Amino acid sequence: MSKSDKDLPVFRFEAGTIGTLKNRRICFVRRANAGYLVDFLPCADVAAIPEIMRGTRPDVEFEGRRIIPHADLTAALIDGTLNIDESDFVFIDHSQTFKPEFVASLAERPAQDLILRYATVMLMREICSEQGFQKITRSVVTSIEGKILARLPARIRELNLRADTLRRHPMRRHKVPENVATAQRILQWDERLRTKGFASLVDRRYLSGNRNSKLHPVVGKIVAEVLKERVTREKPKVTALHKEIEKRVLAERKMLADAILLRRQNGETVSKEDEDYLEEIVPPCRQTVKNWKDLVAPLEQIFQINGPDWLLRNQLISGEGLHVERAGQIVMIDEYDIDLMTIIPYEFLIHWLGAAKLSELKITGDKPLRVVLSVTLDAFTGCILGLQIGMTATPELAKRTVMMSMMDKTEIGKACGAEGRWDQFLRPEKLMHDSGNAYTAFVTDAMCSALKIDKIAAPKAKAYIRGLLERIFRTVHENLLASIPGKTFSNTVLRGEYDSQAEAVLSLDDLIQVLTVWIVDIYHNCPNSGRDGQTPADLWRHEMTVGMGCRPVPSVRVMTHVFGTTLSRQAQQTGIRIAHANYFSKEFALHLLRNPTRQFRIRWWEENMSEAQVEIRPNIWIPLEVMDVRARGLCSDKWDLVLKRAHIDRDPDAAEKRRRAEGHIDDLIEGRIALRRKMARRRITTEADIIKLEEQSLRYFTTPTSRIAGEQSHGLYGVPILNQPNVDSASPGEANDTDELSGAHGDPARNEMKDSRGSLQGKTPTGRRKTKTWKPGTME
Repeated sequence: MSKSDKDLPVFRFEAGTIGTLKNRRICFVRRANAGYLVDFLPCADVAAIPEIMRGTRPDVEFEGRRIIPHADLTAALIDGTLNIDESDFVFIDHSQTFKPEFVASLAERPAQDLILRYATVMLMREICSEQGFQKITRSVVTSIEGKILARLPARIRELNLRADTLRRHPMRRHKVPENVATAQRILQWDERLRTKGFASLVDRRYLSGNRNSKLHPVVGKIVAEVLKERVTREKPKVTALHKEIEKRVLAERKMLADAILLRRQNGETVSKEDEDYLEEIVPPCRQTVKNWKDLVAPLEQIFQINGPDWLLRNQLISGEGLHVERAGQIVMIDEYDIDLMTIIPYEFLIHWLGAAKLSELKITGDKPLRVVLSVTLDAFTGCILGLQIGMTATPELAKRTVMMSMMDKTEIGKACGAEGRWDQFLRPEKLMHDSGNAYTAFVTDAMCSALKIDKIAAPKAKAYIRGLLERIFRTVHENLLASIPGKTFSNTVLRGEYDSQAEAVLSLDDLIQVLTVWIVDIYHNCPNSGRDGQTPADLWRHEMTVGMGCRPVPSVRVMTHVFGTTLSRQAQQTGIRIAHANYFSKEFALHLLRNPTRQFRIRWWEENMSEAQVEIRPNIWIPLEVMDVRARGLCSDKWDLVLKRAHIDRDPDAAEKRRRAEGHIDDLIEGRIALRRKMARRRITTEADIIKLEEQSLRYFTTPTSRIAGEQSHGLYGVPILNQPNVDSASPGEANDTDELSGAHGDPARNEMKDSRGSLQGKTPTGRRKTKTWKPGTME
């Protein structure tokens, strides 16, 4: 295993997960030391192998169990050879499952209330999934209240039976509801179940009532001081503590009584409130001191043994109110207007703002402006998973940020000159966001629903819930951007007369490079006091080696369906052609025979051309495989470079110096693609952009009107060029003109082909209009 393979994430698959690995159905049995024990299921293609050929196809004939290393599973999931059935639980969140042991340990009333709430929430989710509701709102829940109430008694009986088998006295009366709870209350239960787990649905009556201290404030202060002084590792006796507290309380009472007596001797009137205040200061009993000692003493002992740093060990790891146990359990997303003027190229301003907006603002060239950073951050390790740049916070920007979180970014770091690897990527279990329009939009809800990611909206005006991400933005501002010319400062008072636009020196490409190098080589390797001095990279490596791993990223098929561009194409005999690459499959061939001239809807993902998806029936999509092996695993921009290099290699007149120069230019463009197009795109590619890309790449292909080299004997689809009847019906004058232009008079083979064309011309019926027939596959 190479070093690069060791750095890949380790994905966790639950037992029983079903998938397809290199056209073989597999089932994950359990986790092994260096991988997973996988059961290869029987393959239907074995019956087609002749008896004499049995034993020559182990990739098809093998049945049984085999251990597959983590690196092979991760690589297969990235390149598309491993597809996991999304209907299965790839990573089960056990915090939301029904726990009968916990229910059996409760009393009758809280247990029945817990079952009622859990059954209501689960039925609400199931009914919304059956009816296709992408976003669950109060009106949606109100519309399905009748269906929830109809199924509720049976679900309550089912859950009670699971809990009664563990109870000492199982014969209990089950509570059957007559009415369903309100929509607002059901949504509150659903939020508590998703964010805090199954146990959060239990009644909190034990927290009701007056929980204030029964001691007088003066007495309580004395008790706290004595415990702080006397509680040590020796654990003092309660009697000694009670005597010390009683002594100090009586001394305090005597001092206040003397002060009141002095006021009376001076002729001052003492109010009734002051006398009552003095009467309330009485020493606590021994049992009260014991209760205080049991509550306060353990914390004081831990504080004295471990020091003050122990209390800060978890203050930054997740934010207040959150508890994370593994990488990817909670991923935070937010945007930040950076306090720095960046020189934005004019062509990017057109993409981001549009020509009409630029004309209104009277912008005619490159202009220094502030940009928006959209960041996703893992709450457990603190690693930055995704980074996108735009002019405004839009749903498309948030969608591309989430997409980047599930992709390997090592190539981006290498193009920017980073020494480390930016190989932290996973599929979030929960995505925490604020109440911005970019995250509450339907586009974001549909994306999270398709990827099976739970969305958690942080409360408004409570930034401390997302304290970890807010500190990241402050660190970027103070440690990186504050030292770069062109900063805008936090407010106008600090900026003063400083001209931020005139002092701007970084272009958009420079900003991307600076941010990437800072993230990969500096931030990921800096010790964090909130994580016991560990760096985010150390925590990530620990989780991937000896920890729980992380949730697997979606397969290429799912990524294509969620993030792909929808096209409308007509199929050909060789399949569907997108970006000058053919896509085909055996299953699609059967549908194509029924209606060969039909227009199909296509989903095509520009980041990986290995697969496309075609809609054969409404909402029924099947995968298509790219036929050109050169395009597998490439993005559309790299595929354009491959076509250009192939065109240069076919040109025999190209000089060596020109080859080296254009190769150097291609490498530079490839690096810019990794920087700009991956992190500063305004939107996901549209169908118009793909058509424009195809038109630009058309110049790399040979057509019958261009010169054909001697070593090129076949056309685009493998049809021999010398036997093409594409000019059979041409007149002799047209053929001679073509030969003169191409210089084919001195070539015996071409003259022979010309004679054969002449013999065919003589057989053409007289008086019939001469037409040109082009054989499919000879012209673009």
